[in-house]
Amino acid sequence: MTVSKIRRLALAVALAALVAGCETEGQRLPTITAQAASQLPASQLPRVFKDPDPLVAYPYNIHETDGLSRNPDDCARWGCIDVGSW
Repeated sequence: MTVSKIRRLALAVALAALVAGCETEGQRLPTITAQAASQLPASQLPRVFKDPDPLVAYPYNIHETDGLSRNPDDCARWGCIDVGSW
């Protein structure tokens, strides 16, 4: 392989990793506060939603209620999957 082919391949892999790592960034997420979401019944609770406060940065502005959130506060609110017990 030539050096230019290796560079192109490395760039493609790096861009693919960035896109795969930011799967919630490109979606249109419902906007609701965490306090309002905690008052909703479980059947109406969205799986992923965004906090409307512009001062809250990622990952604290994206809430996931399925136990796989990157937001450490979501674990206390909706529970989380303990990967240490696998």
